[in-house]
Amino acid sequence: MKHRKVWQMLLTILLMGIMFAGCASAGTKAANQNGSASAPQKSEEASGAVKKEAAEKKENGEKGTAMSDTSLKIKVVANGKEIVFALNDTSLSRSFYAQLPLTVDVENYSNNEKTFQPPKKLDCSKAQEGACPVGAIAYFSPWNNVCLYYGDAPRYSGLYVMGKAVSGTEQIRNITGKVKIEAVRQ
Repeated sequence: MKHRKVWQMLLTILLMGIMFAGCASAGTKAANQNGSASAPQKSEEASGAVKKEAAEKKENGEKGTAMSDTSLKIKVVANGKEIVFALNDTSLSRSFYAQLPLTVDVENYSNNEKTFQPPKKLDCSKAQEGACPVGAIAYFSPWNNVCLYYGDAPRYSGLYVMGKAVSGTEQIRNITGKVKIEAVRQ
C-alpha cells in the first residue's frame, strides 16, 4: 500500500513536470515571436499587425492573395446556415476547389478558428504564408488542416491564406459537427 502511494506521487510529479515544461516552452516561443511585451500588449500588437497586413495586401495586391473578379467561390453549409468564401487565385485554392464537394467534421481549435481536414494534401508550392483576419479561410500545411477564422490570427509558419468570407462571416463561430462544402457556380 505504501509503495502504491509513492508511485502515485512520483507519477503525479512527473506529469506536472511535463506539463510545466510544455507551458514554459510555449511561453518562450510566444515571447520569441512577439518580443518581451506583456500578454495584453502582445494580443493588441498581434491584432494590430494582422489588420495592418490585411490592409497592405488589399492595397498592394500581394501575389497569391489578391482577389480577382473571376475568383473561385465556395459555400460552407452548417447548421442550416451558409457562409460564402471567395478564394484567391493560387495553386493552393485550386487544389482545394478540385476536391469539392466535401462533407467534413469541423472541430474547434484555440479561441479563434474552426478546422477540418480535406481528403488530400493541398498544393501550397506557390502560395505565400500570411496573417488571417476574421473571415479568412486558410490552410495549415503541417497538419493538413483547412482553417476558418472567426478571430484574427497572426502570420505563422506553414499557414497559407486561401481567401475570405464574402457573406455569413458571423456564422463561422457557430459551426459544429458535419458540414457540407461545395462550389458556387456563377
